[in-house]
Amino acid sequence: MNKSEELKLLSKIARLYYLEELNQQEIAEKLNISRTKVSRYLAKARKEKVIEIKVNSPRERFEELEKAIEKKFGIKECLLVCSSEDIRETYKQMAVSLAGLLERFLKDGDFLGVGWGTTLKSVAGCLDPDKKVDIKVIPLLGGLGKTDIQVHTNSVAKSLADSFGGTSYVLNSPAVLDSREAKEVLEKDSSLREVIEMSEKANTAVLGMSDIGKDSTMVQSGNFTVEDFNYLSSLGVVGDVNLIFINEKGSPVPNRLDGRIVKISFEKLKKINNIIGIAFGEKKLKVISGALSCGLVNILITDEYTGLKLLNS
Repeated sequence: MNKSEELKLLSKIARLYYLEELNQQEIAEKLNISRTKVSRYLAKARKEKVIEIKVNSPRERFEELEKAIEKKFGIKECLLVCSSEDIRETYKQMAVSLAGLLERFLKDGDFLGVGWGTTLKSVAGCLDPDKKVDIKVIPLLGGLGKTDIQVHTNSVAKSLADSFGGTSYVLNSPAVLDSREAKEVLEKDSSLREVIEMSEKANTAVLGMSDIGKDSTMVQSGNFTVEDFNYLSSLGVVGDVNLIFINEKGSPVPNRLDGRIVKISFEKLKKINNIIGIAFGEKKLKVISGALSCGLVNILITDEYTGLKLLNS
């Protein structure tokens, strides 16, 4: 068979298979050739560019940006959602991305560590996973939210556990105590120590990231004052991940508040395999960038606007 005739045959087989949706056996019978030859001709049609397959993904415009962010910061994954003027829509889209990640990562018996914050609380409240997993959800720091109990880590843990049909555990301690001495006494409590030890078994964690502006949830919840944040800012702090205060490079910044905070340590947090950070918005660009740069967060869920800003910063 000369080249011209072969190309005609390849084109006919490709048309029958892809456009008329005949299966390979039907094509074989129609053209009086073997099914093996049909399969071989389809493979050759792809090789000769008679067939070119294009995937029209609704996420296509995000994929290159996600790859660029992953490469820039050296992280495992970046998942972007559409930016929206309706913040509730952003939360819902982020919940879909988070559910997909957790369904992929978690299996029965796994430990999931969780942080705190308005964004994390809102996203957790929108979760609707496709399957149930018998997980154990553990708070990674004490409670926050004197004015809004829903921001409390225990509440976030319960919301996530309920979504998946798992079990949540309670860390019966404020996140921020009055003194270092109070923290040392509290950490001797056996029930508190048990939950902290369980948190070290987590293979996956879901965390929020917060700036240190005066409108921060940490100030609104009454756990910190504007003066505290002014002090942290003077040390070069740009925000926190799980109440670990970091600078623009993502390095933890020693400060006088740390000794009063009940939380998993920076070193132990970084040992968790999958650390999912959820945050978006102009105010959080520096803390997100820092957390990604130092590996404190290795999987990012954010919106397109924040993603573009991170890439160009």
